Formats: sequence, C-alpha cells, structure tokens
Amino acid sequence: MNILLVDDEPDILLCLVDCLELLGHQVNTASNGQHALATMLHQVPDLIISDIRMPEMDGIKLKQSIPDHIPFIFMSGHLDDEHTLKQTGLHYCQFLVKPFKLAQIKASIEACCDRC
Repeated sequence: MNILLVDDEPDILLCLVDCLELLGHQVNTASNGQHALATMLHQVPDLIISDIRMPEMDGIKLKQSIPDHIPFIFMSGHLDDEHTLKQTGLHYCQFLVKPFKLAQIKASIEACCDRC
C-alpha cells in the first residue's frame, strides 16, 4: 500500500517510515498539509496518516482539501484533538494518540482497508 505520512516532527517521520516499511508499505512523507497536497500532485496515496497540529496547514485543513474516498488516519499527542475532530464532521478512519505502538498503527491501517 502507498501511504502518505504527514508530520512536522522529523524524528516521528523517520520512526514511522521505518515501521510502515517494515509492515511492507511504500511511504512518502510531507512536513505539513501544503507539502502533502504538492506531493499528491505526483502520486495519489492509498492512505494518508497525518498529524493534526502542524504549521502552515494542519491535518484538519488537509483532510478538508482532499477527496473523501482517500482513507485518512489522524494522529496527535493531544487527547482533546479527537473531540475537536468529531465536531468538524469530517469522515476519517482512525484516530491514534501519540505515542503509539507498531501494533496499534498496524491495526488502524487494517481497519481502514476493511472499510474500503
């Protein structure tokens, strides 16, 4: 599966890329929502995993800017972000709270794939 991973923290990107590749996925990265949209001009991902709080364009604005048919997993280090997400009415597959374990991200990806 081709996954677009979006986070403004380079250490998190590196760690998650390693984990996702270990699970057999191809991974592209972006440091914010604007960069993610630019990346999508070259290749539309099968799944997007994005942090919520990022500079320039956050994960919520990114999700609002893409077609609904692309599965989306939000992640955040802030529990209150899930409440904010529910208020937006956006359709997304999963919400992961950082830090999370490899098994959690694997289960979230599988849950998204089951919905497709």
